[in-house]
Amino acid sequence: MDLAKKVADWGATKEANELYSKSYAIVAYPGVANVPPNYPPNAEKAMIKNDLGWMAANRDRVLAEWSKRYESKAAPKN
Repeated sequence: MDLAKKVADWGATKEANELYSKSYAIVAYPGVANVPPNYPPNAEKAMIKNDLGWMAANRDRVLAEWSKRYESKAAPKN
């Protein structure tokens, strides 16, 4: 458990995010980015702002709504 905490703590550091940014355009650490060629300007402004705390608190409600809307589309067609 201690090792898992150390890995998770390191994964949130600026140093780790600088390494991540070599492979990913968007990382979690503010100010660390690797903008690939042809990446749209201001792309982050076009992204949906997810409130992960709200999503977690309303997980059952979100899953029920998702199932209501999309589950039948995933069913095998006969």
